[in-house]
Amino acid sequence: MDDFEYLLEKYKEVGYVTSLVSFVATVSGLPDLKDGELVLTESGARGLVVGLKENEAEVLILEEGEIKVGERVVRSGEPFKIGVSQNLLGRIINPLSQPVDGKGPIKREKFCEIQSSAPSVIERKRINENLETGVAIVDLLIPIGYGQRELVIGDAKTGKTIFLLQTIANQVRKGVVCVYVGIGKKDVAIRQVEEYLKKQGVFEKVVIVYAPADDPPPLLYLAPYSGMTIAEYFRNLNKKVLIVFDDLTTHAQIYRQISLILKRPPGRDCYPGDIFHIHASLLERAGCIKKDGKEMSITALPVAETFEGDISGYIQTNLMAMTDGHIFFDINEFRKGKRPAINPFLSVSRVGIQTKTQIEKELANWIREKLYAFEQVSELRQLATELPKETQRLIDLARKIEIILQQSPQELIERGAQIILFGLLLTNFWENKPESKLIKEKETLLKLWGESKVPQLREKISEIQGIEHLKFLIEEIKPEIEKLLKENANT
Repeated sequence: MDDFEYLLEKYKEVGYVTSLVSFVATVSGLPDLKDGELVLTESGARGLVVGLKENEAEVLILEEGEIKVGERVVRSGEPFKIGVSQNLLGRIINPLSQPVDGKGPIKREKFCEIQSSAPSVIERKRINENLETGVAIVDLLIPIGYGQRELVIGDAKTGKTIFLLQTIANQVRKGVVCVYVGIGKKDVAIRQVEEYLKKQGVFEKVVIVYAPADDPPPLLYLAPYSGMTIAEYFRNLNKKVLIVFDDLTTHAQIYRQISLILKRPPGRDCYPGDIFHIHASLLERAGCIKKDGKEMSITALPVAETFEGDISGYIQTNLMAMTDGHIFFDINEFRKGKRPAINPFLSVSRVGIQTKTQIEKELANWIREKLYAFEQVSELRQLATELPKETQRLIDLARKIEIILQQSPQELIERGAQIILFGLLLTNFWENKPESKLIKEKETLLKLWGESKVPQLREKISEIQGIEHLKFLIEEIKPEIEKLLKENANT
């Protein structure tokens, strides 16, 4: 931004700070000031106009400084903008697009407004391409498509961020640009995010926008808008973009704090009445669009935190209403040791299913059917009575399904490997084998798949039409799989 004296000379207007409450200043004396305009104080602090009254304006102070009542203020004549460029990749920045990773300045290509309109209905196109997360339970049962807005919801410390990082790692390897927005996080949490991405070898293709908990609330409020602006910049370069907002419940609390200081009328749970619009207008900027004959997309994964699995909170239900589905991390599943702790019965993807192939749809229906039947009879396991053989077989099968769906944080499973594993289960490959054998052979097959030592299996996957066809192909290649497992039994 230009300096104070230059702007004073340019606009011939000067205002004065008439009151200062925390990070909110009341300014008078700028008759042509506009809502959303950036202002500059005499001490060099920047502020954002968030409200206009008859003779004064409400300004959020974006930077800490020695601002005093009576201090002069000038207009910038411009809305709030941040610098963007491809040099942001592999960097950690604050919501003002300033580096906070100690790696030096970032060369900017241009400056973009953080508040922009969502794509029109005419520009939007049907979501028809699947986004692979590398997490089997999501890819098979709660599929996501490029351009979708899928809420990730659950209690704190149930694995939400790990799932998001797995998705980012998997997508970067497919050429997708990823933006991670950390709102109100601790430094140690962001370091863990950075370390995970570096360990996966994908950090250089990720932008991290970080607003720590001890930053001024206005910066935390602006963080998701800065992240979305960066995502739009890369989308307009004809790249697929994935953006993660971690998390929007914290963002809502920050906006509530700002609104109460601004003396806006409180509504339910003291949140201002426009909180739904604030988040909806942000997430509407994501989507799949067609522009100048080219298809491009921003996929948004906002996060909402719950307490003891209660998804009926005000902000949580707001976000569920404005997204295309949600992935629910269940605290009860987490306590049982399930990883990831996703409840497939309380999760939904309203548009992702249209991106799946026939075999994936049939396989998902079969898995859901078996898991649901298992839930129905699970209470019988608590009794000391002898179970019928059919029920015991169902319980054994469901347990094996859960083992295949179980994943460690560092493990990513490709779509083809997921189908092969369940094809083996469908054809009773692990029948009468102990669970330890299944776990070991699953690890071996995934290792061989990852090392591309089973090209013949990869070729077969593309040919599969449906679940019966899958069974037929698996029966054909079973001897070959058994041979591979024996050869690599001790690796």
